[in-house]
Amino acid sequence: MAEVKRKKKVTVREVLNGRFFESEWFRNNRILMLMIFFLLFINISVKYKSEKVIREMTALEDSLIELRSRSISIAADVIKMSRQSVIIDRVKKSGINLETSKVPPRKIYVDRD
Repeated sequence: MAEVKRKKKVTVREVLNGRFFESEWFRNNRILMLMIFFLLFINISVKYKSEKVIREMTALEDSLIELRSRSISIAADVIKMSRQSVIIDRVKKSGINLETSKVPPRKIYVDRD
């Protein structure tokens, strides 16, 4: 009768002692194990990189919202400053002798002949 090779179960003690790394199975599959560890390392590094990019994106979105609100408030201030009544008050305060025109503007037509 041919002897049947019994498969030996791997115990936690063998893994902790390091004898698992001396086994025949590990020696036969060491390239596969290195490839798995390499892929795990790449996976972890890609995960950290993507989290960093997401954090940067959220920070940029927050600053964009802040800049938009600042732009809107500055545009409102410019519109307030460009009102005719505000301009008249500023001219009077500066001491320049200017007055508003009572005559509406007219279009000037030029013949091209």
